[in-house]
Amino acid sequence: MRLLIALALLLSPQTGGLRHPLPEPASIVELPSELLEVSGLTDLDQHTVACLQDEDATLYVVDIRDGRILERHPFGPPGDMEGLTRVKDGLFALRSDGLIYHLRIKGAHYTAVDSFRMELGHRNIEGLGYDEHTGLVLVAPKDVLKGEPQIRDQRSVFAFDPATRKVLPEPVLTYSVQEVMRQAEAGGMKLPTRTTRNGRIVDAIKLRMASIAVDPVSDHYFLLSAVDQTLLVLDRQGAFVALHLLDADLLPKPEGITFLPNGDMLIATEGKNGPPRLVRYALTKEGR
Repeated sequence: MRLLIALALLLSPQTGGLRHPLPEPASIVELPSELLEVSGLTDLDQHTVACLQDEDATLYVVDIRDGRILERHPFGPPGDMEGLTRVKDGLFALRSDGLIYHLRIKGAHYTAVDSFRMELGHRNIEGLGYDEHTGLVLVAPKDVLKGEPQIRDQRSVFAFDPATRKVLPEPVLTYSVQEVMRQAEAGGMKLPTRTTRNGRIVDAIKLRMASIAVDPVSDHYFLLSAVDQTLLVLDRQGAFVALHLLDADLLPKPEGITFLPNGDMLIATEGKNGPPRLVRYALTKEGR
């Protein structure tokens, strides 16, 4: 707990990315306590989103203007539900062990029409996002592979074809945590550190991804990490664009990210010493 408090104090809301900081939120909406552990987030239209509640295989439809739950659609047994993305008129929901549900509307309800499992060699998979540019569903593991330092430093994003369920044999994106930090510091950022129990000063940046989305305007990848309240932006080739240190008071555990049809960005955070929230950012062209 002491380390988390120290980290929160270091993550200033004024600290931005390499090029431009995030603007002030366009809106901040509190979510009901029923969504205290909100996880997974995807747009349905300009005014509604769908999200999940951790450990509960239920799809929630929420009005982003006031946070009201409009609909509830149970679709499976309890489990560690983490990722959610819309693909055309259907949805894919991810359980952290790699089980993916395909949801479609039947009558007036979203129903799981089938499910399948991804085998990636990772035990904790949280991020799920649709890439309209390639037609693939992106999958971002949260856990770090064991091995040598260069292996533990590496982060990868995988993908599958939503039509065939076939997983691409190689990651669509691979990047180094140390290289991200190097480029951020080269751009003038002061990155947070933390003190371990034995008194060592170490980097606080972990980049253990909880959610992923593709910005429809810039075509950049936006990768959200809840453990260190960071938002990493990479371009289509995987080159560094920005690293944002999010306001830890406003977004204490950001678990979901999506973009609205007009390009606004939404981030959902679990409640932690406060209510869960849905925060909207009206990004400018220069801020992307």
